[in-house]
Amino acid sequence: MKQASNITIIDNEVLRGILAPAGALSKKVLTDMLDFIELSSDESSKESDIRIREADKKKSWETIGEVRDAAASAD
Repeated sequence: MKQASNITIIDNEVLRGILAPAGALSKKVLTDMLDFIELSSDESSKESDIRIREADKKKSWETIGEVRDAAASAD
């Protein structure tokens, strides 16, 4: 038999959120959720659009290899 979820979702006129035991929601997942929420704002979307247009104009996009190399050297 399937176990009941131990995650609580709050959605009312004042508050929205997720409550879960630490074992059910890792810090990595929590951080990813927060990043998703912050990056989904109108302000953030506009900023991203501006940066993309600027990169297109300057043709300054980096290849995936360059990004991987930079990430590897940062470790």
